[in-house]
Amino acid sequence: MMQKSFLFVVVWAFSVLLVRIMIHVRVLDHPVARSAHDTPIPTGGGIGIMTAFMAGFAPACTIWGPASARPATGGFIGALALLCLVSWYDDLHTRPIALKLVAQFAAAMMIVACLPAYTSPLTTVGGVAWLVFMANCVNFMDGLNGLVSGTSLCACLMLPWLAPAAMATAITPITGSMAAATAGFIPFNFPNARIFMGDVGSQGCGMVLGTLGLMLAHDGGTAWAIVPLLMSGLLCDVIFTLVRRWRAGESIVTAHRGHLYQVAHRSGLPCTVLAPLAWAMCLWGGLLAWLLRQGALPLWAAFTLAGAAQAVWMEYVRHRARTHHVGRW
Repeated sequence: MMQKSFLFVVVWAFSVLLVRIMIHVRVLDHPVARSAHDTPIPTGGGIGIMTAFMAGFAPACTIWGPASARPATGGFIGALALLCLVSWYDDLHTRPIALKLVAQFAAAMMIVACLPAYTSPLTTVGGVAWLVFMANCVNFMDGLNGLVSGTSLCACLMLPWLAPAAMATAITPITGSMAAATAGFIPFNFPNARIFMGDVGSQGCGMVLGTLGLMLAHDGGTAWAIVPLLMSGLLCDVIFTLVRRWRAGESIVTAHRGHLYQVAHRSGLPCTVLAPLAWAMCLWGGLLAWLLRQGALPLWAAFTLAGAAQAVWMEYVRHRARTHHVGRW
């Protein structure tokens, strides 16, 4: 136990060190019309998160021992490294979205290839699509201090307790390393941002959470529902926004400020309200997942209650948009 705790402390400290370095490197994110900040802020905090995570993952797997459901260490780290390198290049020099998508699909295919359960064409295609969706979902939602990083931290802390006992050895090295690395970043980003995570952090976190979802889905039963329930706040916001923009004839790939959390922020709600609210939605999803795993709640009820919470939030944001004159969204 002491060895495991020490490893996660080291991962946390390494993340803190790297985030501090990236603050002094000062690659600035200059505000644009859709930004929630109005002064240039350093970006690249995700380098601290993902580098510390990848550095801690291999020794964590050694401490917890082998697990058949876990992705192969080298391939998993290689896929994340590829995604992070392309994401950092995009942060430095904004490139066409096609480059980002190619990197996401390449990383997703590498990860699925490292998961022994995903061998048929159908499961491979489904797994790749899920990973790319999760990477973009988390990336889309990373526009407010602490919202994505805090939600990711909450999800990683809850997953080992929600997963089937047989999966604990497989997922704990991933969730523990990611939680420690993310915890090293959050104090520099919330409530007042000294640095942003950038695409490196948001896409990397999304890909890791997506991988955990694939691992749990392979376990069978209702375990596949755990990650979607935990991330229901982010997933519903993205799906609602994409459908609304598509129906309005607007581009779904062009950057905008029409996500529910962005509209709520434009209506006057601060990040100190919106980020904890997102964390609370993750905790709510975790409670529903726990009740589901205990057999106290059927699958349809768990998703209905998760959707009901999101429906209330959507209607509240729509009300604020009407009463606070946020303009077109």
